[in-house]
Amino acid sequence: MFAYVVGASRAGVRTFTATSSQGLLYAHEQLHRASRERVPLVAVNVNRAVFAPWSLQPDLSDSMSQRDTGWIQLYCASGQEVLDTVLCAYRIAETAMLPVLVCAEGFLLSHTSEAVEIPEQSAVDAFLPSFRPPGDWLLDPVLPRSYSAVPAEPGEYVGFQRRVADAMDEARGVIEAVASEFTSCFGRRKTGMLEITGNPAASAALVTIGTIGESALELLDADDDLLLVRVHAYRPLPAAELADALAGVSHVSVIDRAPAFGSLGPLGGDIRALELPGANAVTCFVGGLGGVDVTPATMRWALAQTRSGAGPGPVYLPEEV
Repeated sequence: MFAYVVGASRAGVRTFTATSSQGLLYAHEQLHRASRERVPLVAVNVNRAVFAPWSLQPDLSDSMSQRDTGWIQLYCASGQEVLDTVLCAYRIAETAMLPVLVCAEGFLLSHTSEAVEIPEQSAVDAFLPSFRPPGDWLLDPVLPRSYSAVPAEPGEYVGFQRRVADAMDEARGVIEAVASEFTSCFGRRKTGMLEITGNPAASAALVTIGTIGESALELLDADDDLLLVRVHAYRPLPAAELADALAGVSHVSVIDRAPAFGSLGPLGGDIRALELPGANAVTCFVGGLGGVDVTPATMRWALAQTRSGAGPGPVYLPEEV
């Protein structure tokens, strides 16, 4: 499937596809191809636990396992954010010339009802102009060429990888700029790299991704010494923005909805790598696997564990608190 949409995009067609769980894993080879050939396609991944055993419930193991394939990854917390992010994803992809994976947790977002604001087609057309990729990038039957053939020298291969890395770095600014323009065009706030709420001077912070970040907002009703950071753009990682948001926080709790066996969770490992100067405790938690609920009570338990010196982790969240 991904090979077909790569070909369609190179023929000059704006393309979209969707997948989930094992389907995304089957596409692993083509995911690498799409980023290195600089194909600006958009795909929605309905996050679902991966085999084994079989599960139809959500976690982020499928897309997190593809985090280094060169795709921009955007994780959503609501149905409205999925809709808005797909529109933004085309602008981001076609500016950066990189593919974008929009991630929406299965069942929590894919099989629930939610009232959303659907923009007028004319407004979408104004925000999203026609797809006009570089002419020498397009397939042309009049001028046949080969693409991604074996390079003559190893340095040429390295050049492909370097250009993807550079484009990914530049995408940070693109994501923020597109979110800002979306807000102006549609009058509805659009998160860029991060959503930051709560007390910026708090001694404790909770870093989340996906729908857990939406549930975490309930914690603010009873805790005024808490900063919430929800990661929307996971790749490229907003490292500088995260370091700035968490600077001076004494206790940082990170909740992953995917394991990284033998290591910290994916997001937790990235946060630990920031070497936050003001944080004397960063604890990485893994929970919500296979659809297990991560409730406000679960998150309060995690915050307490970090404050009590639980260490780096990974600490697996209890199924019930």
